[in-house]
Amino acid sequence: MAESVPAQDLRSFLQMARRRDHDIRLAVDLLASRRRYALALGIETDQLAAEWNRRTKNLIPPVIVENGLCQQHVWVGDQVDLTKLPMPTWNERDGGPYLTLGCHISKDPETQARNAGVYRNMVHDRNTLGILVEPYGHLRYQWSKRPNEPFPVAIVLGGDPVVPMAAVAPVPYGRDELAVAGALRGKAVELVPCVTIPLEVPACAEIVIEGEILLDDLRDEGPFGEFTGYYGGHRAPRPVIRVKAMTHRDRPIVHAVYEGTPPSGSAIIVAVPREAELLRQISLPGVKRAHMTRGGGGALHAVLSVDKPYEGFGKYVGLAVLGTTAGRGIKQVIVVDADIDPGDPIQVEWAVATRVQPHRDIEILSELPGIILDPSLPRGEQKPLLTSKMIIDATRYDAKDFAPVCLPSPDAMAKVERDWSRYGIVLPDARAFESRFKRET
Repeated sequence: MAESVPAQDLRSFLQMARRRDHDIRLAVDLLASRRRYALALGIETDQLAAEWNRRTKNLIPPVIVENGLCQQHVWVGDQVDLTKLPMPTWNERDGGPYLTLGCHISKDPETQARNAGVYRNMVHDRNTLGILVEPYGHLRYQWSKRPNEPFPVAIVLGGDPVVPMAAVAPVPYGRDELAVAGALRGKAVELVPCVTIPLEVPACAEIVIEGEILLDDLRDEGPFGEFTGYYGGHRAPRPVIRVKAMTHRDRPIVHAVYEGTPPSGSAIIVAVPREAELLRQISLPGVKRAHMTRGGGGALHAVLSVDKPYEGFGKYVGLAVLGTTAGRGIKQVIVVDADIDPGDPIQVEWAVATRVQPHRDIEILSELPGIILDPSLPRGEQKPLLTSKMIIDATRYDAKDFAPVCLPSPDAMAKVERDWSRYGIVLPDARAFESRFKRET
């Protein structure tokens, strides 16, 4: 694992911390590179989107079991003390310590459809957590059906990485994320009933926090250094989770992710399922690859490569992206030809610089759903969550008559490779570094 960590980025390290007064450890950014993400699924990095869609074509529903390691230790009522969890204050101006990779398990109070999603949790005190849920969040949709009743929620920390992978996936409402997790792993996720609330949680979890949300029980929450690289969700009264129980396995490990200025650990976790879901949810032919940029936090900027069959197809693809569940929060879509690697920012910038005429190839759409954490929205506009979005068609216009790309001849390149040892330039380390860099990013 150590070989896969870029030494120049301390935030990408697997960090293990232990509090002096108890035996709970902290693991940060376990999925902070595409290589680690692929390792967790047992595949190669270039297979991520295709394998995600292949595995999730047929979901595997979870199964209920009687016992789970997550309940080796049970703390109920006044025994609960959240302050014993090794949660740091991640950035200088954060409102307090935060749980950053808690998978919130809940159920629709009418249909009993299960949902899993990741939301931030400010640790207010020993038995109270804050929560920020965007207006279009599935959790908010569920609790809005019974606004005057306590809403049960279980927060899962640690365990099989397919659980947070699925929890952040932009799947349509009603699609069970734990069934998606089972499909990713190739076997059903085993669940155990919670101790104090009518929910079930992954038996292999490291820690489970059981509680209830009371919508009229508000407490100041925020700010928090978000994936955008700015403090998001200004301090304001927000609902709290009153914790009824906390269970955990022996010597548990809290899994967390660093949120902050890109490239941050959360970008990969968010990007990979979004790329796969974009390809799954867009039904247009000719779409080859999708890439969510790290500079956009894995959520705001998308680049898609296409085989363009006719003029206007690039904009058509951009509109299709913005019309998907996976594309709801995307602000900028760049569409490039199939000869451009959408994951290479230099190639993408080259395409935009040389194949775009702004008056012809850029469309700005207004009054579309955005995200609550977008710092470019004036604070007064963050409530309706309406934003402008941009589509850039960076495909070649009239490709048959477009200027040809200039490259050395294949024979010249082959000769250089063949005669490299004669030039007296030793580059094995540089080549190894380049190969490693590509794996890491």
